[in-house]
Amino acid sequence: MDDRKRSIDELEKARQESHSSLDALLEHFGENLYARTKEMQVDYEDIIQYNVYLQDIAESNSAIAKVEEKNRRFKELEETISFKEQEEKERSKELAAAHRRLGKVLLENSLYDDFTSFFREQADSLKAKLDSLESRIKELDNKGDGNVFTWIGKSAQGLVLKSFLSKAQESQEQLYLNVGERFSSRDAVLKEDDAIFREEVEQIRNISRTAQEEIAVLKDEKRMLLAGFGIDGNPQKQIQSLKNHINQVRENLTNLYRVFGAQASGIMDDEIQPERKYFIDTIVTAEDGEIIGRAVRLNSSILECEKNIVKLKASLAIDEESAKIEKYHRAIIDKKNRIADLEGAILELEQSVSESEAIIKELRKKL
Repeated sequence: MDDRKRSIDELEKARQESHSSLDALLEHFGENLYARTKEMQVDYEDIIQYNVYLQDIAESNSAIAKVEEKNRRFKELEETISFKEQEEKERSKELAAAHRRLGKVLLENSLYDDFTSFFREQADSLKAKLDSLESRIKELDNKGDGNVFTWIGKSAQGLVLKSFLSKAQESQEQLYLNVGERFSSRDAVLKEDDAIFREEVEQIRNISRTAQEEIAVLKDEKRMLLAGFGIDGNPQKQIQSLKNHINQVRENLTNLYRVFGAQASGIMDDEIQPERKYFIDTIVTAEDGEIIGRAVRLNSSILECEKNIVKLKASLAIDEESAKIEKYHRAIIDKKNRIADLEGAILELEQSVSESEAIIKELRKKL
């Protein structure tokens, strides 16, 4: 590898390192300089923009905090609603059980015949069916096992009867539930001895009603929070969007810092207006001299590296072009030699043509 190429790579690396160090130095220096302008009444565009960027970042961070708080509350609402809905499911089971107990009491107490008469036929039919099934199952259980075929037949019959019994019991429980629910929805009054069942139902229903109202309020709050998360209802996307915006603003701030730091260090390529230079001189302190000196040295190092890189690349380019020229010259000489050879061959062919024409001329005389 050509030493000059190695030198270019080393210079490029050194230039990049110096550039990174200079950018970091100017960024920190510029940020400090802008901080010194906060109490000043100045109308420079970059200082106005600096304050706008800071306000933007503060507002975006505040917005993120609000979204995070809403998201925390949203998750809290989901957990609370889920817990309360599960409680309500259990309470519904309790209410159904209380209704069944109430319905059973009503059907078994002749004092409520005026209400239960509508259900009496079904209740009596189910009771008779249950008594019959229980009696038949008991008879099967009391029979001797007999042979294996008798035992298999009895077992199969027993399973069928128990299945019928289970369904009949479910029907009876459903009847109790229907009776209890219908009675509790009326204004009818229980007898003193049976009032406790109605009170149990009313107590559970009141608790359930209050719980449902609480769940409705919580769901309304959840719905409002969801609407505030944007079109897709995703708080994480909203937070990420705000964070991306903050990163972009910080990048803009970084560019401002570097330019201001370069202006204050005197290494800015663009010409600075006299009033701007005077303003910078009023905020730069003696303690900044070391920073400015480092910035100047780093900038000089970068310029020197770039200068040497340009020279080395030009030297390599000259060599490459010279090599091309030498190659072209060799090609020209080669082609000229080929032309000379071809011209000699042409002369020989022309001489042969002339000799053949002379022979033909002599032969024609003999015709």
